[in-house]
Amino acid sequence: MWAVLGVLFALLPLVHWLLRARATPFRLPLAGALLLWLALVLAVALDLLRPRNEAELYLLYTPLAELAVLLGLWLERRIAGPRAERPSGWSRAAGIAFHAQLALVLCLTPLLALLFFHEADVPSAQALPEPPPGYTALGSGQDCGNGSGATCWRTLYLAAPPGVPTAEAAARLRPRQRCEANGWLLDRRELCTEVSTDDTTIVYRVLLGGSL
Repeated sequence: MWAVLGVLFALLPLVHWLLRARATPFRLPLAGALLLWLALVLAVALDLLRPRNEAELYLLYTPLAELAVLLGLWLERRIAGPRAERPSGWSRAAGIAFHAQLALVLCLTPLLALLFFHEADVPSAQALPEPPPGYTALGSGQDCGNGSGATCWRTLYLAAPPGVPTAEAAARLRPRQRCEANGWLLDRRELCTEVSTDDTTIVYRVLLGGSL
């Protein structure tokens, strides 16, 4: 039941646009963009795509879809002028549901973002790169520290390519930018990368701490 309600909730911006939009040059392109945006989220939900920050994608889906619909309706009004009649039937019902969804999202999205993206968490598995050609993966692990300012991390253990010193192979893997935001917009926690050596093993570690 919750899955069905979730799909209906996700479909609402697209349905509202199709029922409300008039025949302007923006109607079909915006409908296609909303459909692609929905398909992306469904692909992540079905584990067909694995972005680094799934939670942020889910939180951003509805606000961005609603913003696109509101922008489309504003552009439509600029082109076609005000409507001569008030919406009725399914169009009116979808409009009421859309604006109720908008009010709900405006209230809940900042609170959910604070809840999800405040504490330290184990980085996504996508934050660890695939071993480059010649490097051999020896194993991986994850853990979290304790206390104030705790940090969680994922670790990948690698063997250097044959004939390449371990220190030199590790230097090749070190990124130019050691830290970056973990998300695109909402998740501003720092995701940092450390590359070190342990005897003959390269230790590639990504760390994710809590936000201030």
